[in-house]
Amino acid sequence: MTEGQTRSGPRRHLAFLPYPAYGHTMPVLPVLAELVARGHRVTCFATEEFEERVRATGATVHRYEPPLSSDPPPETIDADECARAPLKLLESSTAVMPSVEAAFADGPPDAVVYDTTLWLTGRLLAARWGRPSVQLSPTFISNEHFNLSEQNQEFAGEIDPAHPALARFAERLTELVTGSGLPEQKQAELFYGHEEFTVAFLPKEFQFEGGTFDERHAFVGPTVGDRRETQTWEPPAGDRPVLLISLGTTIHGRPDFFRDCARAFADAPWHVVMALGSRVDPDELGALPPNVEAHPWVPLDAVLRHTAVFLCQAGMGSLMESLHAGVPTVVVPHHPEQQINGKRLAQLGLGEVVRPEDASVANLRAAVARVAADEDMQRRVREMQRHVREAGGAARAADVIENRLSALITETS
Repeated sequence: MTEGQTRSGPRRHLAFLPYPAYGHTMPVLPVLAELVARGHRVTCFATEEFEERVRATGATVHRYEPPLSSDPPPETIDADECARAPLKLLESSTAVMPSVEAAFADGPPDAVVYDTTLWLTGRLLAARWGRPSVQLSPTFISNEHFNLSEQNQEFAGEIDPAHPALARFAERLTELVTGSGLPEQKQAELFYGHEEFTVAFLPKEFQFEGGTFDERHAFVGPTVGDRRETQTWEPPAGDRPVLLISLGTTIHGRPDFFRDCARAFADAPWHVVMALGSRVDPDELGALPPNVEAHPWVPLDAVLRHTAVFLCQAGMGSLMESLHAGVPTVVVPHHPEQQINGKRLAQLGLGEVVRPEDASVANLRAAVARVAADEDMQRRVREMQRHVREAGGAARAADVIENRLSALITETS
């Protein structure tokens, strides 16, 4: 191997712009580590919350300035909130551009790899630098056969096309693009992601209308199996099946929900592990039954190895971890994004959906019992587990990024 070469070709300098939320950043970390291990130079942007995790991959880390917000979403996401969100995200994501450009004052990277929520920032930087780009998505992606925004409105309510926030979004988008200094053709490409290549962290078999996506889309599945976790968990002695309960990393400030779960399974033949998150103190739950343990955090993948059923909120990260482990789920989706995930889960027969308004002690207990006893569901989950693991994870993500960039750089050289 000559200087400036990796095992798979020339050594590249890759700029990563992940969105600083757990569901968006965690799948990216093993990809950073894989690319660094292959000899590439990787520069990744993060907020303080994720800085050490990024540094541990071997990537060079820079902070987003001003910091991109990773605050949890509001309790209720309705049509009005959905109309306002694009403008807020556009303003915050483009505000970091000067700090990103300053980090490359000595010369631009060879490519820009950006989260789909930073779509304009990533495309603008790539266009200004004349570099190829790759988009990353931790959730479902859209094409002419499936539209994620339309699905979102099914659960959040139809957005008024005359909403003032949408009008202002269109104005700001036009201002940013026309003020970019790019030629008109390049400006038009920014809106639509001209021939953009997308890496999605789910298997094609889980994607709505997965068979309709072309070669510009790589479904690499979750990267959970590539994480360098050192924490372990073992179930207590005995033959009780394990029920894992978590509300994920967005809306988990719900001590009432966890108290209900403790009551639901107090006298049931389960060993219950509850991952509370950072906004519920275990002391808020009061005395717990002997078959229930509660922690602010648990190594999810380690617990899932011993789990029979996973009760969660249907975040995509949680679902992918569960399917990677071959564990069926009972989901209580809260936000529209989670409701869409739950819809797909139910379509594929991989779990059972309980509406929040129906999540009584009796209903949760009955749903878990049905899922645990459903052998056909367990068979379908094992089949999806195979798809998840064969999708390739971080290694395939690195492969397709390298192949994509090599092809584009060859075309333009």
